Amino acid sequence: MNFLVIGHLCYDEIHVDGRDPVTGFGGIYYAVASLAAFAGEEHKIIPVFGVGKDREEELHSCLAAFPNIQTDGIFTLDNPTNTVKLIYGNTEERIECSEHIAPPIPMRAVEPFVKRSDAVLVNMVSGFDITFDVLYMINEQKRSRNVPVYFDFHSMTLGIDENNKRFKRPMVDWRRWAFQTNIVQMNELEAGTLTVERLSEIQLAKIMMSLGPTAMIITRGKQGVHLYYADKKKILEKEISGIPLPGKENKMPGVPDIDPTGCGDVYGAACIFHYARSGDIVASAQFANRVAARKAMLQGSDDLQQLSDATINEDE
Repeated sequence: MNFLVIGHLCYDEIHVDGRDPVTGFGGIYYAVASLAAFAGEEHKIIPVFGVGKDREEELHSCLAAFPNIQTDGIFTLDNPTNTVKLIYGNTEERIECSEHIAPPIPMRAVEPFVKRSDAVLVNMVSGFDITFDVLYMINEQKRSRNVPVYFDFHSMTLGIDENNKRFKRPMVDWRRWAFQTNIVQMNELEAGTLTVERLSEIQLAKIMMSLGPTAMIITRGKQGVHLYYADKKKILEKEISGIPLPGKENKMPGVPDIDPTGCGDVYGAACIFHYARSGDIVASAQFANRVAARKAMLQGSDDLQQLSDATINEDE
């Protein structure tokens, strides 16, 4: 199968209390590299995004570790690569600052790859990754082939101030974006911010699935995932518990500290991978939950190859 992955690339600088900063590629890189790791060589990953000249050589060196990634959709930007500083304190919320956010990925960069894709993952890493017209084009081209479009609202609920700091804001036109998708994902903070009306999750799920998506996934960090999905005109729910991970209170030799950065991106990649092959959204959501938990054990994005054995227990 061919998996088309669209979203902005970042270069992350991760700050956690009491630890040295961790740097490395972030944003859509998490989805691309993790998908390539657990998909195996029989599947092809086609990323579409831009990279600044300052990081171009480094990026292609990293991607060379994954022979199933086709890089002809990656293009060069005149501006530097988007740099994101992530600061984690004592709560699960984080401070995020973004500098050099790239322009939206143009339609001409995406369109050549849509017709040969078997599944599409769009992750709005910066919130400005694509325009609505690009999502509309994707949906129109794949409509006759029953190709699932997985859409992570991600940073569409974030504005940016004059100091490059991101802040929460509702999204006025979220309905028309949702109409062009099959499965949507957001974390619980994004779900609470997305609508001007401040809809509850179940209210949001009912409206969402009246528009077209057949599933809405709410990620809750270490608490797990809540899945809303359509079944014969009914909206069903499935609570997927978080997977306990070793923390400071039960630190084990050789076990790294927990890093939540990129877990949502990895979750989306794992979910669309499983769903494109199985058509089972519940099993796909459970599989993605296990893969995302494994990612939390990895610092930054340098060791995503370790997710290559994540399909072993997918049917547990």
